[in-house]
Formats: sequence, C-alpha cells, structure tokens
Amino acid sequence: MKTHGSCLCKAVEFSFEVKDKHFDACHCSVCRGWGGGPSFTVEVAGELELKGEENISLYESSDWAERGFCKKCGTNLFYRLKDKSHNYCNFNLGTLQGHEEFEFRTQIFTDSKPDNYSFANQTKEMTEQEVLESFGAG
Repeated sequence: MKTHGSCLCKAVEFSFEVKDKHFDACHCSVCRGWGGGPSFTVEVAGELELKGEENISLYESSDWAERGFCKKCGTNLFYRLKDKSHNYCNFNLGTLQGHEEFEFRTQIFTDSKPDNYSFANQTKEMTEQEVLESFGAG
C-alpha cells in the first residue's frame, strides 16, 4: 500500500510503501525534544519518492541517525539511520494524508517515557535496549 504526504508549506512532498496502516510512538528524549512530545511515526517499507529534496535540511541527532525537516516551514519530516544497509526510515504520522486511518501499534524507548503522560491504547512496548537489539546494536 502506498501513502503520500508533505510538509506544511508543500515544498517537500513524498510517497512510499507501507506494510500496513499502523504507526508507532517513540518516547526517547531526542524525539520529545524535537517535536515537543512523543514522536508518532510510520515506517517506510518500500521505495521512497521525494520531491523538493533541496528544501530538506538534515540534523545529525546521533552517531547512527539523522532527522530531516523542511527548511522553509520547519515541519519535522523523518528519522533515518545513516547506515544504508539497514535502509530504515520513518516519517512523522501527521505529515501523511489519511493518517487518521492508521492503528497505534508499538511504543519504543518506554523506559525513557516521563511519568506525566500515558496512552490508553494497548500496544507492544519496547525499552531502549530492546530497540537497539532489534537493530543489531545491543
């Protein structure tokens, strides 16, 4: 299934395949600082098509990953691993058309989540160590 999206000003538009209509939440301190709360993301499962790449600015958020945002409107767009052998990239849920149809499935970095909020949804939960191990970096 293919999904489409854009930044707020439409200077960056994209489309990509998804396995199914689900999203995840990340509670790490970087995601919470980047967007003001947990990051809701959809993983790219197929080829990514980008228009307006010249309007994307990259921020190296760790030794292994970077985050992309629109230079013009500031929309937080994606998180991706620098190691292209993993080919891992996810886009922020709110940038996708029809995102209301997606199911909330997994929460990651749950050991970093502050106590001042919680979600009622029943989801899979993964600690930082479990996430790192899933990428072979444990």
